[in-house]
Amino acid sequence: MDISQKSVGLLIDYLDRNASQATLGGVLKRHNLGDADPGPDDRKFSTMSKAKRADKALTAAFKSRKESELLDLVSTALRDQEDDPASPEWVRELLASLRADGFACTPSTTVVKPASAWVTAETETRWAITPLGYTGLPVALLASDLANQLTAEGFTTAAGHYDQALKAFHAQNWAASNSQLRTTFESVLIELAARRTGTAPTQGGPAIDALQAKGYLPYGPNEYVRGLWKLSHAAGSHPGLSDEDDAHHRIYANSAIVGWLVRTIV
Repeated sequence: MDISQKSVGLLIDYLDRNASQATLGGVLKRHNLGDADPGPDDRKFSTMSKAKRADKALTAAFKSRKESELLDLVSTALRDQEDDPASPEWVRELLASLRADGFACTPSTTVVKPASAWVTAETETRWAITPLGYTGLPVALLASDLANQLTAEGFTTAAGHYDQALKAFHAQNWAASNSQLRTTFESVLIELAARRTGTAPTQGGPAIDALQAKGYLPYGPNEYVRGLWKLSHAAGSHPGLSDEDDAHHRIYANSAIVGWLVRTIV
């Protein structure tokens, strides 16, 4: 996935509007983008414009393929910005350009703890800029459908765990995402068993047994559900044992089977 010249140009515009001559160098250095910044010109009546400095720095980074550093700057630029018609034009243009480049731009809200007990906590909007899944299906679209389905069918606990899984996924915390997906899967199995079999299992395995015994998981679906349940325990919540590809497989597989269970057995 490659960031485009248009997206880089919009970042240059952002720096020109939001940084001063004194702060521009620091902003660039914090994102490891300052190598080609000539710095402010100290000669009297000969100051280089902020736009020109930003252009030199980001163009050099673009040519050097410093994509992760440029995307890190994007996240900073979008901090506390919303994706709606009321947002500044540059925000809407930057998001549209990045999506055309092939990136998923996903906002989340974070409560920032105050430095003092006398100060009220603030809520920030932060953005995760990630390549679209290799299947070509945006996770956000799939997730929104399942989240609505879980809530509509009364799977409140599962919906809460699924929300946590998505937040961890977009934060690129792959192991935490896998762990919450497994808990979502288990919560749905336990709830279905309670509703349909009159039993009260407390774990996923006995819930699968109960659903099979009552004929809700015939041959085929039973093997698939059991296989995915077993797989969900491997490299699940153990830090360092999951990577991005694994997390993508799991979020699609778990979302698909949970959606099927809720549609079929409820």
